[in-house]
Amino acid sequence: MINGIKPTMSTTTKLRIKPTSFDEAMNVFCDKLEENCKPYVDKFNHMDSVQFRPDGGMKYIKVKSFEDKVNTEYHDDGTITKTIVKATRGSIHCFVDKTTGDIYKPAGWKSPYTKGNNAIRGNIYDSSTFEKTDLHGGWLYAR
Repeated sequence: MINGIKPTMSTTTKLRIKPTSFDEAMNVFCDKLEENCKPYVDKFNHMDSVQFRPDGGMKYIKVKSFEDKVNTEYHDDGTITKTIVKATRGSIHCFVDKTTGDIYKPAGWKSPYTKGNNAIRGNIYDSSTFEKTDLHGGWLYAR
């Protein structure tokens, strides 16, 4: 306590990192997810690319993944037509707390799993927590 005032400890203070804006940290997080998924996506002929984008929420931001598929049509004359089908709905990859930047695994489409002592899987302000991410969110379940 300093002069009777107790300082508040934020997540960035505990991690000893430079505070950045939430939007900037979220963009870095989504870019890192895409970068780590690129080698996995390149292995398959039926997938073109994957994008991760934040989607709104009151307290928790949904991070959705959008997989662009390659639709291959084989014709009778021997020609092959490939078209890219863009994903519109997406699937939930994880949830991020707006106030702290903590990352949670999804409990369902609408809410994160917040029960227990190990509910927090990382933080968007600490880049070391999401270095080994994957396309399907397995890094959220490994402990």
